[in-house]
Amino acid sequence: MGLLFVGAVLIVNGLWLLGKGSDRDTSILNFFVGALTFLIAMWWAFGGDASEGTAFNAAGTLLFAFTYLWVGSNAYIGQEDQRSLGWYCIFVTVVTVPTGWLVLLSGDLGLAALWWIWGVLWATFWILLALERTEYTSPIAWYTVVVGIVTGAAGYLMAAGFWPWLPA
Repeated sequence: MGLLFVGAVLIVNGLWLLGKGSDRDTSILNFFVGALTFLIAMWWAFGGDASEGTAFNAAGTLLFAFTYLWVGSNAYIGQEDQRSLGWYCIFVTVVTVPTGWLVLLSGDLGLAALWWIWGVLWATFWILLALERTEYTSPIAWYTVVVGIVTGAAGYLMAAGFWPWLPA
């Protein structure tokens, strides 16, 4: 379920980077998805017997929950200097590499590929925000939209029980 909404926020954020949305309006979806993924991560980390997640899943999910909460906050207040967020994004990028490998070892090729696609995306955010290479805004924005579509489709397939790598 969380990935369906992550896909939505990535699509909206990509369009926002293209100037097709206001800061405050975009912040609402970022706050919602950040809070939703934060709650999912907390359930995985600390939930009762019904929790199917792990601390590993929770940690990975929190990387993205914090990103969306930070983006939402920056958008809401109109923060122009987002270099610190950009530096956080390179940290997320570094974490996605071994995470994708560990997920691949578990047999979920699709989720491993998603981790690496997200790693590339967060690396582009590092370029845009920390290095302030705004000349790449348009291709980064379009890549964000594409990753959002792929992520949303994957989340939908997982939620519907049609993810090809689900355990038997």
